[in-house]
Amino acid sequence: MVKTQLDRRSKRRQNPQKGYTQLLQGSRLATARAVNIDMHVKHCFEICRHVKNMRAGDAIAFLNEVLKIDSDRADIRRKAAAVPFRLGSGNKKKRRSGPSMVGHRKGKVGPGRYPVKASRAIIKLIQSAMENARHQYEDVDPEEMEITHIAAHRGQIRKGFIPRARGRATPSNHYQVNLEIFLEDFTVQDDELEDDF
Repeated sequence: MVKTQLDRRSKRRQNPQKGYTQLLQGSRLATARAVNIDMHVKHCFEICRHVKNMRAGDAIAFLNEVLKIDSDRADIRRKAAAVPFRLGSGNKKKRRSGPSMVGHRKGKVGPGRYPVKASRAIIKLIQSAMENARHQYEDVDPEEMEITHIAAHRGQIRKGFIPRARGRATPSNHYQVNLEIFLEDFTVQDDELEDDF
């Protein structure tokens, strides 16, 4: 077996670009990042899982449906769409309520919740990526671009303490989230294939 020796520049190209966990590969790609947002990582993770491979416009429309739960009117709240919660939502051994057990929602969703704060942050992220796409490519429709990669990772932990009696202290930490998104345009490739036939 002969191992091919890569020079330093080629090795650097194979690593993910700074700030991203994925390689910035793809035709007509637009990206956006949000760093150290103060919210639950599980909520962001579940939204990212559901929204991936959607079109950007459809994803924003879905997340606006989730935000209806925050309305003052009961008839609007009833129309809210739930985000399916898959991770650790069927923990039958412990038989307890809490974050591990999530109630089922109407509309054949299964276990689900309405993460309002995380939905607002991800809408902002998608809109940022769409604006980046408008600046990079003149002939692109950002709402038709597909979300090929969206991820939520644990960010820095903002440490805090609650003072207690007798000189003790209880940790009160804020767990932050890093978000990243890739939008890719496939409409041009489809047009080229139609021209070939």
